[in-house]
Amino acid sequence: MSRIQIIALAVSILSALVLFQLIRKKRLKEQYSLLWFLTDMVIFVFAVWESLLTRISEALGIQVPSNALFLLALMFLFAIVLHFSLIASRLTDQSKMLAQKLALLDHELRKEREKADQPARSEAIDDTL
Repeated sequence: MSRIQIIALAVSILSALVLFQLIRKKRLKEQYSLLWFLTDMVIFVFAVWESLLTRISEALGIQVPSNALFLLALMFLFAIVLHFSLIASRLTDQSKMLAQKLALLDHELRKEREKADQPARSEAIDDTL
């Protein structure tokens, strides 16, 4: 086993442990950790099965295996950005709906307070007459 394979295995195992710790301490939600575990598994597979990257690059028509690795990394980054963009869009919509509901509740509360204050004011006026 080459030095780079040992380093890749160590990075894969260490990142998996870090991910488990983040999930256990509730600093990372499970749904967001799936992409990171997938990445970790890919690193592990490439570290153990060294000819796989060469086969993938040949299948894609890429002459240098490291270029295939960069292409896979770029595709992964694209997937992460798309995933988080979808999450941000959903959260934006939810925040907008919550703000609208809060505004409606605030408006209703003000109306109720005005109704409650009106009889008290009319009684105060009647007492002074």
